[in-house]
Amino acid sequence: MLNINKRNFLFCCCALPFYYNTNILSSQDKFDYLLKGPLAGSLYYTKKKPGRWKKMLSSHIPVIQRKSNFLEVSTPHEMRGFEHFIIKHTILDKKFNIISEKKFDPSKDRAYSKHNIAGFSETLFVMSVCNLHDTWLEPVRLF
Repeated sequence: MLNINKRNFLFCCCALPFYYNTNILSSQDKFDYLLKGPLAGSLYYTKKKPGRWKKMLSSHIPVIQRKSNFLEVSTPHEMRGFEHFIIKHTILDKKFNIISEKKFDPSKDRAYSKHNIAGFSETLFVMSVCNLHDTWLEPVRLF
């Protein structure tokens, strides 16, 4: 049975788009709020707010390299079958629209993905989702 944490579902589908897409905050305020606000370190995790998974930071935060019009994303996490693995990488634009997504089969994949970002020039967000240790978010400034 696939073990997908309910927190991942709530984050991806409900909470983040609701508070992030408000018109109350400026672009910089939204960016800061996303990385430093009350949900960071509790509903999802970042480098600066790893919350209860502080010891898991190095193996769960996505590592991102930009190569021309592509982002190469890897998560230095073992793929222990369906017991413990990275479910997917997702690239989101500044309004949290999905640009690209790569789901992994833990029986044969490693947590590596390549995403076309042609046409984007601002900040993007990369999510790495673990079946046990929730969702990890890392921004990429393209300018």
